[in-house]
Formats: sequence, C-alpha cells, structure tokens
Amino acid sequence: MANMDYPGPCPSCLGVEGCSTEEGKKKAVENYCKGLEMELNSWKARLYDVLVEVDSMDTTNRASVNDTINLVKSTVKEIEAVKNEMLDVCPINMSDKESEIGSKLESLRTNYTKALEVISPGWFGG
Repeated sequence: MANMDYPGPCPSCLGVEGCSTEEGKKKAVENYCKGLEMELNSWKARLYDVLVEVDSMDTTNRASVNDTINLVKSTVKEIEAVKNEMLDVCPINMSDKESEIGSKLESLRTNYTKALEVISPGWFGG
C-alpha cells in the first residue's frame, strides 16, 4: 500500500548530479525511475479499489466522484510520461523533474483523498 506521507521514490537525487560518469548518471536515473514505477503501481492498485467501489455506487454519488477519479487517472499518466522521458533523456540535473513529480504526487494524494470522502469508509479498512 502506498505511503501517503512518502514524498516520492527518492528524497534527494544528488546521486545523479554527483555521478562522474555518464553510465553512473544513467544508472542513478534508472534507480529513481524504478522507485517511481513502484510508487505508481501502488497508486494504481489503490485506484483500482476505488473504481470497483464507484462502479457499485448509485448514479448520484458516482457522478460526484467521477471528475476526481479522472484527475487521479490523468495525474498517474502524467507521472508515467515524465518517468519515460527521464529514461529516454537521462537528465543531468534531477531537481526540476523531482520537483515536477513531487507536485504531481501531491495532487494524486489530494484527489485520492477527495474520492475517498465520497466513498463509504467501511470499504477501506474502516
């Protein structure tokens, strides 16, 4: 299960900037992206749980949560796109990408929490 307080797959990417070889930088980016992929897989599993619950809701409640769920889905896709770009480009400086991913993960947490406010807490460990 995703840790809602977890800031992302790598609290600091000095490992990339500190690498003296191109191969080392590439490996550091790959490790960062692997951690990011694990985080996204956890979020996808949680999203699946929410979607299953939403499918069983009445039409009124379903409509109230659909926009939020669409935001969660699109944010996951945006993070995946950044991850894939990083693997292709192997950025020298990770701070911009790390900041972008951090804000997207924050958006994911916020919208996921909004979706859970509409769904009965009894379905999620309550």
